Amino acid sequence: MYFPLHKLNTFLFQQTNREIPLFLLITFFTLLRLWVAPSFGLGVDEAHYLLYAKYLDFSYVDHPPLVGWAHAPLYYLFGTSELLVRLPAILLFAFTSYLVYRFMMKVSGSTNISWLAVLALNSSFLFNALGLMLLPDGFLLPLTFLLIFVIKRIEESAQTKDFVYLGFILGLLGLAKYTSILLLPPLLVYLIWKRRYDLLLSKNMIASAAIALLCIVPVFYWNLRNDFVSFRYQGSHILGSSSLNFKPFFISLGAQFGTYSPFLFLLSFYGFWKSFRSQHDFLRLSLLFGGTILGFFSYSSLYDVVLPHWSSLFYLLFIPVGVYFLKSQATRRKKFLLNFSIGVSLMITIFLYVELYAKFFSFPDFKSPFRDIYGFATVSQEAHTILEQNPNPKKALAVTDWTMGSRLIYYSSPYNSEVFVMDRRKDQFDFWQEKSPLGYDLLFLNTYFSQEDIARRFLCDEVTIARRVEIILNESKVDRIEYVWCKNYQGAKDESH
Repeated sequence: MYFPLHKLNTFLFQQTNREIPLFLLITFFTLLRLWVAPSFGLGVDEAHYLLYAKYLDFSYVDHPPLVGWAHAPLYYLFGTSELLVRLPAILLFAFTSYLVYRFMMKVSGSTNISWLAVLALNSSFLFNALGLMLLPDGFLLPLTFLLIFVIKRIEESAQTKDFVYLGFILGLLGLAKYTSILLLPPLLVYLIWKRRYDLLLSKNMIASAAIALLCIVPVFYWNLRNDFVSFRYQGSHILGSSSLNFKPFFISLGAQFGTYSPFLFLLSFYGFWKSFRSQHDFLRLSLLFGGTILGFFSYSSLYDVVLPHWSSLFYLLFIPVGVYFLKSQATRRKKFLLNFSIGVSLMITIFLYVELYAKFFSFPDFKSPFRDIYGFATVSQEAHTILEQNPNPKKALAVTDWTMGSRLIYYSSPYNSEVFVMDRRKDQFDFWQEKSPLGYDLLFLNTYFSQEDIARRFLCDEVTIARRVEIILNESKVDRIEYVWCKNYQGAKDESH
């Protein structure tokens, strides 16, 4: 039998040529992120999740373990640096960008629209942050696209291997982030909507569920050993207030408006609205997944402010879909709006990258946007110098704010300094701090933005200010660190008196 190899080669060559612009685009943004990654210090979440690898475990208080497990190979094989900490996020978002292209090819069938959708996504400010900083959401984004793809494959052919893939994808979602459970109801709704009860009630689907549950056994095991602290923490964290309040809703919405780019924010809701009229299965799945995420966090924001990246899955799906609807409707006005939205967002994004690298702007004292990502190496080095001057063998660093704690532990690791986080809440640090600080000479770090009266709050034989250091950038004050000794720490004072 003659097999037309020349036609196969022609097809593959055409496919490769069609995707060259995509690979050039992804390569450009990947190199841009690799260039800027070593130029600024770790943010609070970045440092915290890197500590997951340092204190490797089955799970953690605030998130499942996948983000820590992803850090671990690089951490234990090559050590750590800002670039190594950010490398997984950079590679993961490059993969996410490729999946967005494949998704949009299914929706539009147009390489031009699909490429433009990837460009729009990489022009969003917050998605560039997720492309640099490894958060649990960084796994949720590509896994959701893989989930959509495998659902459609099961619907079309119902092969056993695809049910196995489904189980592993759901399991990885469960290992990535607790809110991934929100994707299960829309999955069930979709199969019921399509009347695929044969799939929903099949042995293969039960096998998928079993695989998913097997994957998340470490999370249940860890919580079982620790009084299900993660589940209780998540409940209080998402719905932090018991009273309905529209103020946090508008604050949360405003934060999303600014951080995703105002133009792309509007574009995403345009895509969401237009999708309701579509009969395309990929858009139906997007509506169910994205709508569930948007609805859940919009409801949560009526009780407390929600962070912009918590809703990132909605914008991941509907910024590209918005591109599709505007681009496919060949009116000059809509094409101009699309090009303007992406063009302005892209220019601002490039500008932010250059500023992040070069830091050429000056800001008023204590108003710098770099305050959380600049100077912590210097702060930790200075703390180690002061600590070494104390002859007491029982001495350690201490902070009263967990956001300071994660970065202080990371940047103090070269000096092997002990660090105690003395906050008022039950959190991950209570699991990592095996020793009691009682009897230690504690060197507390106060910042300009978080100042604690050490003598008033803690029992110490003596409280003295050891040093004050100002963090300077472009002749402007970024922060002021006050190093305060608490000699022979004996616990917290009774705050009721």
